[in-house]
Amino acid sequence: MDIRFEHLSEIHRKPVIDIFNYYVENSSAAYRGEKVDYQFFDNFISDDGVISSYAVLDNKNDVVGFCTLEFYKNVSTFRTLGDVMYFFKPEATGKGFGKAVLQKLETDAVKKGINKIVVDISDENTGSIEFHTKNGFHEYGRLKDCWEKHGRKLGIVFMEKVLNPPHE
Repeated sequence: MDIRFEHLSEIHRKPVIDIFNYYVENSSAAYRGEKVDYQFFDNFISDDGVISSYAVLDNKNDVVGFCTLEFYKNVSTFRTLGDVMYFFKPEATGKGFGKAVLQKLETDAVKKGINKIVVDISDENTGSIEFHTKNGFHEYGRLKDCWEKHGRKLGIVFMEKVLNPPHE
């Protein structure tokens, strides 16, 4: 599998938001209840707490996903804690993109002095929970029935991974 990362830029605005809106409309993976407009893309490239943001391209140079690494809460006292997020086109899941993205974000995190990353996942997104467990994350909490989407009460699973700095 060939995979390439490009720093998010204006040329990625439409494909990134289209991928995000797919999950807004069709799943609980994205928490929003309604589609976002293309201006929402600016949140993924903001200088306010975003450390890394990439478009994920396949061997045909098509954008198949995107990812971000942000400081947790963007508060200076949390500078060693990062928050990761990634979404992929449905047809790109299960093909190794997630593992490659996670490795890329972990490398960026360690370079920035982050020693732990966290994710929060809809409790019905068992595929994502399994993926993160297989990739070294551990559950550290749950909020049950704390939000509603598509007429269902849902919860959130919080997961963390301690990062090991590279050996010199």
